[in-house]
Amino acid sequence: MVTAGGHQKIADHQNDAKVQEVAQFAVEQIADKTGKHLDLVKINSAQKQVVAGLNYVLVVETAAGSTKETYEAYVYEPLGNQPLKLTSHKQIDNEAAQRKTEESSERHSGALLGGYREVSTTDSEVTQAAQFAAEQLTSQSNSLSPFEVREVLSARSKVAAGKVFELKLKLSQGNLPEQIVQASLVVMIPKCH
Repeated sequence: MVTAGGHQKIADHQNDAKVQEVAQFAVEQIADKTGKHLDLVKINSAQKQVVAGLNYVLVVETAAGSTKETYEAYVYEPLGNQPLKLTSHKQIDNEAAQRKTEESSERHSGALLGGYREVSTTDSEVTQAAQFAAEQLTSQSNSLSPFEVREVLSARSKVAAGKVFELKLKLSQGNLPEQIVQASLVVMIPKCH
């Protein structure tokens, strides 16, 4: 059985233009909802999850005048050119922010479940995982056209309570332009009795 939807740390989040855009959007939305004037100071951590679009989980440090505040923000980016949506946010203290940043780093480095290794983009398990990712995106999309895998651009895996794949896919959907999608999938290996 294969499941999709793991969060993936964005390694160079301080220099990633898309993460900067999403973080700025999140801070503006939080400011609107809290009635505070907030400025983005720093992005402490960033993760993304492939769904029918992308979910971002950001820990952002803000300044409200001379007071610094840290927030955990969840932002959804739908497929296509639809606007970003702040789905939730909460103010967190510095200790919680540090803990979330450390957890994200451990998850990304493989310290918790073992390290990643590059695998062939033509490997049969990679091909099956890519097809499953496209099927999951199609099932979560409101389009009549299914996603089709055009190419597996990169693949790596690690063994956990199953095999975890991180794939970079080139997908097409009907007449829309091709899209590049990052996908994390877990292939569950049945236990032998």
